Amino acid sequence: FWPRQPVILEHEHYGSSVRKEAWGDGSLLLKAVEEYHAGFLSIHWWPREFQQANREIIDKINLRLGYRLQLVEAAWPSEVDIDSRLYLASKWRNAGVAPCLPGGFPSVTLKDGDGGIVGVFVDDAFDVRSLPVGEPGKAKIIDQEANFALSRNLRGDWRPGIREPGTYTLFISIGTKTGTPGIALPLPENDGNRRYRLGTLKVTSGKTKSLSQ
Repeated sequence: FWPRQPVILEHEHYGSSVRKEAWGDGSLLLKAVEEYHAGFLSIHWWPREFQQANREIIDKINLRLGYRLQLVEAAWPSEVDIDSRLYLASKWRNAGVAPCLPGGFPSVTLKDGDGGIVGVFVDDAFDVRSLPVGEPGKAKIIDQEANFALSRNLRGDWRPGIREPGTYTLFISIGTKTGTPGIALPLPENDGNRRYRLGTLKVTSGKTKSLSQ
């Protein structure tokens, strides 16, 4: 039932297992995480003692336990006309053993020079729950394309000073269909709200086709 429900693993008490010479090198615990597609793992022993004795296997489990959403690549126009559409091409994978059961949708946020949000664009056709899982290092990468109407947000009357062309900072996030971020990503430059800076977008009155990556 792992494709539909989260799996919680609970192992024998570590000390008892070691005394019975059943623990070995701990690799069976990693094997269980893989084969059961575990979303959670309960540790049965004094945490620090367990960690010190099993650091290597814990590091391996941490790279696989649950879901691990990764943005492999993203591309968008370096410049775009304010009355046209913003095109985003992205590649995603789930490097964990379990599907992202909560789900979520990629969202592009544009911010002005003062850090204010001027536009939020959600790719509500792509739920990251659909990302397949695979063996370590072999998760399938999914290509995704989306385009968003800029003027509906950038030229709206709900906030003054955003109706003119300019250079905006582009952030990516995963969250709700209304653009609220919800899932942390392994990316640098977090704005503190699980939005991650990818680069900039110049909004002009002349059309261009050059891409940023």
